Amino acid sequence: MKYILIFMLLSNCILAQSTRRISKDFDGDSIKDTIYIDSDTRKLVCLLSTQHFKKMESKGIPSLNFGNTLVETKKGFEFWNDYDRSGFINEFLYNKVIKKMQLIKITRTDYDISWTKYGEKVKGGSGKSTIDLLTNNYIGDFYAVIDEKLIKLPLINAKIVLTVTTIENFSDAIYFNFEKKCVALYEEQKAKMK
Repeated sequence: MKYILIFMLLSNCILAQSTRRISKDFDGDSIKDTIYIDSDTRKLVCLLSTQHFKKMESKGIPSLNFGNTLVETKKGFEFWNDYDRSGFINEFLYNKVIKKMQLIKITRTDYDISWTKYGEKVKGGSGKSTIDLLTNNYIGDFYAVIDEKLIKLPLINAKIVLTVTTIENFSDAIYFNFEKKCVALYEEQKAKMK
């Protein structure tokens, strides 16, 4: 009985934190649209009223992890996916010109530095980076371990240009490409500190 109760409590906690479907007006016509995660095909699926609810699917997301979720924003939504030592938040907003949900921002949290070894400063992640895909502005805020000491790196401001991405051409390759560029900037900044 004790194990059944524990299982039920854990299941409720997991289900309460995970949103797999959002129904709201994304395209501004006062009719509810829908976005959901299809775990079977490992894709995001979007149905917009302005597109007559035609099914628009992302490309495959092979890195789709158990903790993936959708989060409502004021006018759009975020798709959260944690992968190994990084977590990604991909923010989408309706683009009235192309009449599609467009990726406008990616946020990455890095978990490479052990908080049990280096303390509370890195408990929520050893670094965060964000790119605004409408302006191409990148900001990276990281810690590094140099000579066994935790060092706060100077804030990184840069321009990164990624391809315009809508639901139909979105995949995890987009945020892994961002991660690669982000890591290169981090390594460059870290090298300056030595």
